[in-house]
Amino acid sequence: MTDPSAAIEDLFRREWASLIAMLARRFGPSHLDLAEDVVQEALERAMSAWRLGLPTHPKAWIVQTAKRCAIDRLRHLQRADRLTEAALDVALANLSPEEDASNQLAMMFSLCDEDLGGETHVTLILRFLCGFGPREIAHAFIVDTATIDRRLHRGKERLRALGTLADVSDSAVIARRLPSVLCALYLMFNEGYQGSDHEQPIHPALCRYALHLAELLLDDAAISRPEIHALAALFCLHAARLSTRLDDHGVFLRLAEQDRTRWDQQLISRGVLHLSQSAAGDQMTRWHLEAAIAAEHALAPSLAETNWSRIVALYEELRRESPSPVVEIGYAMAVAELRGVAAGRAALDQLDPSRQLARYPFFWAARAELEVRAGNPAAARELYTQARALARNSAERDAYDRQLELLGA
Repeated sequence: MTDPSAAIEDLFRREWASLIAMLARRFGPSHLDLAEDVVQEALERAMSAWRLGLPTHPKAWIVQTAKRCAIDRLRHLQRADRLTEAALDVALANLSPEEDASNQLAMMFSLCDEDLGGETHVTLILRFLCGFGPREIAHAFIVDTATIDRRLHRGKERLRALGTLADVSDSAVIARRLPSVLCALYLMFNEGYQGSDHEQPIHPALCRYALHLAELLLDDAAISRPEIHALAALFCLHAARLSTRLDDHGVFLRLAEQDRTRWDQQLISRGVLHLSQSAAGDQMTRWHLEAAIAAEHALAPSLAETNWSRIVALYEELRRESPSPVVEIGYAMAVAELRGVAAGRAALDQLDPSRQLARYPFFWAARAELEVRAGNPAAARELYTQARALARNSAERDAYDRQLELLGA
């Protein structure tokens, strides 16, 4: 990678979590703000220093700069001494990829304090271990940034009050905190699959890392559960399509437009294996259902030959297990394939667009697509225009422009 800004963005995504996890576990939750500031300062220094070219070892440069920033700030707070410097040297020297991931997973469980709600757990994980800003987290939850700011403030205050990060090892505590960790990994993957980044709508490395963390959970006998296999299956089956998500012009392609011969068959097989292993338990979770839907799409030879009856049945279970506006949109589109456009439109009409969905471009795009199929181009143009106004990046915006052009807008 020769573009410094692109290299820094890549490092930000990959190294933020390991440095935050190391610093937070070293200094405790009362210094989460310090950890954030240190990593941010290191990245800003990289932006300035790398303007004329990248160093030979960018990661080592970032790590050592983060250490110097931490020492400088601790000295300013009169909390640094030679023992602190020695401890940081040891911690930084041990930042192997394996230890990075283990540290991050340990911190994920630590952040899920049981006096905080699940949404706050996930918000803290996305902020401190995925490097997501409040705007990205808000997009993930389909809420406004003020809501995310309140969750972060509440979570930080609780962690400061605790004084230390819990080292979670009790199986009962792990089981209670696992749903929040899995939800955070799911939203991390989704940000990589089709996120809110203005410049880079797809981050395959983020998808791969979410899958890596999920499979790392499966390697731990104390944590491994059938629902983690289901989540890993979902990641594999979606990641198999990544290379066909954008066309040569960087425009998003709908499922019907993707070249299925280019889907990664090894990842599909890996996903199917995880899905079969997820059947070992006696509990059906949202991850099982979403993975099963993804498998139907991945294994179908074409859109026309997809088992829409099975997909609608799975969505009906998912609506009961984990209701959400996004699930309802998926259900409506599947119903349209199985029972006709009128049935799909009726399902979408049940949703209230006045709150969360008003800011969600895919809701308006789904309605637009059904209006096209119903032969109502004027209504479709209006809805695609609304979706375009809410598009989060050029790939989405260009996809809507393409549809508007086909409609003669």
